[in-house]
Amino acid sequence: MQSAVQLAPGALDGLITELRRQLGAANVITDRTECEFYSQDVYRGGELPAAVIRPGSAEELAAALKTIAPLGLPLVPRGGGMSYTDGYLPQTANSIMIDMLRMDRVLDINVEDAYVTVECGATWKGLFDALEPHGVRTPYYGPLSGLRSSIGGALSQGSIFLGSGQFGAAAESVIGLDVVLADGSVLRLGSHANKNGQPFFRQVGPDTMAMFLSDTGALGVKTRATFRLIRPQRESRYLSFSFDSAAKLFAAMAEVARADVVAEQFAFDPGLQAVRMKRVSLMEDAKSLGKVVKSTGGLKGLVEGAKVVMAGRNFLKEGTFSAHISLDGRDAVDADAKAAIVRGIMSRSGTEVENSVPKVMRAQPFAEVNSMLGPNGERWVPVHGTVPFSKAAQMWERCEAVFAKHAAAVEKFDIDHGYLSCTVGQVGTLLEPVMYWPDARNAFHERVLDAGYLAKLPKYPPNPEAAAAVARIREELATTFMESGAVSFQLGKFYPYLEGLEPTAAHLLKQLKQMLDPQGRMNPGALRL
Repeated sequence: MQSAVQLAPGALDGLITELRRQLGAANVITDRTECEFYSQDVYRGGELPAAVIRPGSAEELAAALKTIAPLGLPLVPRGGGMSYTDGYLPQTANSIMIDMLRMDRVLDINVEDAYVTVECGATWKGLFDALEPHGVRTPYYGPLSGLRSSIGGALSQGSIFLGSGQFGAAAESVIGLDVVLADGSVLRLGSHANKNGQPFFRQVGPDTMAMFLSDTGALGVKTRATFRLIRPQRESRYLSFSFDSAAKLFAAMAEVARADVVAEQFAFDPGLQAVRMKRVSLMEDAKSLGKVVKSTGGLKGLVEGAKVVMAGRNFLKEGTFSAHISLDGRDAVDADAKAAIVRGIMSRSGTEVENSVPKVMRAQPFAEVNSMLGPNGERWVPVHGTVPFSKAAQMWERCEAVFAKHAAAVEKFDIDHGYLSCTVGQVGTLLEPVMYWPDARNAFHERVLDAGYLAKLPKYPPNPEAAAAVARIREELATTFMESGAVSFQLGKFYPYLEGLEPTAAHLLKQLKQMLDPQGRMNPGALRL
C-alpha cells in the first residue's frame, strides 16, 4: 500500500462539504460500513476510502474532480464491482472512490445508422433490454455477470463472453468514448472526436481511443460510450459434446472457431463440471424449464424446456471435458448448416451429448452472480490468460503443473480447482483456472449475491492459511500465463502486466500516464503503474 496523502487540518472536511453541495448529501458517502463495502471486490479488500462520490452526469463528475484536484487525492473509479483483481481497491486511506452507477442512461439509439450511445454506469443487461424492442443489439453484448457489470467496467478491464465467439472482446464493438481526466478535463475520442458529425465511425484519424480501453481506470474515468449495432439472427441452435482429453477438446474448439460459425463456445474441464453438478438441483432445473419456455415460446419452448429437466445434470460422464456451443442463423436452413459444420468437426474426436447447458445459458444470459461462491459456500477466485489456438493444450498442462507443484497445500487446505475455457473470435482460446476453498465470505458477498441463495449456504470461519496458499498459487498461475505470452483481461492491480511488455511499449505507456495524470492520482497501482 502507498502512504496516504497528507492534508492540512480541516481540508478533507471542507472538501466533503463542498462535494455534498455539488452532488447532494446522499451522493457523498463517508459512513464507515458503506466505505468498507466499497473497499472490497469479489476476492479481497483494500484501504477504506475517505469518501465515495456518486455523480449523476459527466458534468457533475468533471466538476467534482476539479474540486478534488487541488488537494491531490487519489481517485478510484468503480463500476458494477465485479472485479477480482484489485481493479478498484484503494491503495491509500485518503482516496476518493467514484461510483459510476447513477450514470446509467441510454442516450441515443440510432437504428438507421447502426449505433447506440450509453453512459458508462449502465449495466450490460440494462443496455440489452433498452435495445431489444428495436430489434438490435451490440455485437459483443456482455459478460455473464452483465446483470451487475457496467459498460465502463468492461471497457476498462476488458471483457468477453456473450457474442465473443463471433465478435471477440468488448473493445472490438466500441467506436466512441468520452473520458474525464484526473484534473476534470474531458476528452472525446474515437467517433466522439468528430465535432461536426455523428458518432458512427471509429477511426477519425489516429485511434487515440484505444489507449483508454483495458486501461483498468489508470488513465481516466469513462463516462459515455458508443457501440456498433447489429440485427441479431433469430434462428438459434445449441450443441454440446464430451471429450476424453484436453488436447482433443482444444483442437476441436479451435477448428470450430476458425470456421466462424458460432456466437459462443465454452468448455468445462472435469473439475469445473463436478462443481457445477454439485451446485444445481431439481428445483433449479424446473426454473430453467420456465426460462427456456419463455425464451423459445409456444409448444416448441415447452418441448425444449422439458428436455432440459429430463436430461437432469448427469448426462456428462465423470472425468470428461465438455464443450458447449450457441450459434445463430438467418433462418432454419442457415442455422442447421452451421450446426452441421460444428457436428462434423466435433464428432471426429468427441461425442454429442444433451445440449441443456448452452440452452439454459442463452435462456437467461444475465443471471444472478451466485457462482462467486462455491456450491457449499466456498470462496471462489479465478485467474486466466488467452493464447493462440495451437498453444491451448500446452497452456493447460502448464497450469496443471502449477497445481501439482502445490499439491500438499491443495490437499491440506481442501482447495478445489477447475477450468472454464472459451474461444475469442477467430484468434485464440481463453483458459480460466478457478479455485474454491473454505473461508469466510465478506461484505461484498453478503450484499451482492442473492439473499435466498446465501441463506442456503453454510458459513465458514476465516481461514488465513488457506487464503495465503490460494494467493500463492494464483500469483504463480498469473506469472506462468505472462511468461507464456498469454493475454489477460481484467488486469487491475494483480497481473504482472508491465513485466510482460516489450520495453519500448512499457516506456510509452509510462509516458502516457505521466502526460495524462502527472501526479499519478488516477487509480494508483492499476496496470502496476
